Amino acid sequence: MAPPDVESRVAPPLVNCAQCEGMLPQGLGEIECVLCGAMCRVSHQPTVIALKEEKVQCPHCMTAVEAGTEKRPADLTCGACSGIFTLTRKIVKVEVQCPSCEANLRIRPRPGKRELTCPGCQNAFFVTF
Repeated sequence: MAPPDVESRVAPPLVNCAQCEGMLPQGLGEIECVLCGAMCRVSHQPTVIALKEEKVQCPHCMTAVEAGTEKRPADLTCGACSGIFTLTRKIVKVEVQCPSCEANLRIRPRPGKRELTCPGCQNAFFVTF
């Protein structure tokens, strides 16, 4: 049986490519722009500190466990019950507004242009990140 997953509450900031200004895939370190292929170095010390010091509840015994690493996913072992679980990356979502009916939609941002269909009015529109 696979260990249970706990989603992190900390996520690296969304940043743009220095070369083409398109959104980079979320993460820290050497990130390749999917739009132009440029390699960009993404660092954000407050996020690294927050990831290392993040405390999450053990899904087995509800004890607070400190991550101790900036890597996600990270396999953690609870010191109280020896339960094993995986601390996964936070799934970032942004709100976009439908230009027709002004409904707010929560989506995962991805680099480039996407066509969305509003579930409220069924109109299609484009968003670019």
